[in-house]
Amino acid sequence: MFYKVVKRGNPINRNVVKFYAAPFFSGELSIKDLSKDISDACTLNVTDVEAVLSSLVRKLPVYLRNGFRIQLGSFGRMRLSFSSKGSDDEKDVDAASITGTRIIFTPCTEMKKEVESATYTRINLAVEEAAPDDGGTGDSSGGGASGGTN
Repeated sequence: MFYKVVKRGNPINRNVVKFYAAPFFSGELSIKDLSKDISDACTLNVTDVEAVLSSLVRKLPVYLRNGFRIQLGSFGRMRLSFSSKGSDDEKDVDAASITGTRIIFTPCTEMKKEVESATYTRINLAVEEAAPDDGGTGDSSGGGASGGTN
């Protein structure tokens, strides 16, 4: 995995600036890209794999909305969660109290081990401040190690 160095200012004290490692993404893979790769490793053709993945993506929200936890083998488990406003009395808690719905993904042990064994290589880019909407992840795409490694 490649990383870049980004400069971030302290939101409270603009005079304090620090440098952080942030992920550098080599690009993005589509369902079509995944389908081609998976098809090469099995007996299914690209169209069949793409149809299965597209159906999975279409059906997951339906199952989550209906209260199911979804176990995807050695990939992991997905479930829906939410926040709620607190009330002093139990009878005051209703569906309007629910806020902040989100999807929780918990990878399986095998997946965690694979990801934890990643090695990190610095990619030399011009130092930049992380965009406020990227959550500090340095969400970039570009060409692999084209900026050089160190």
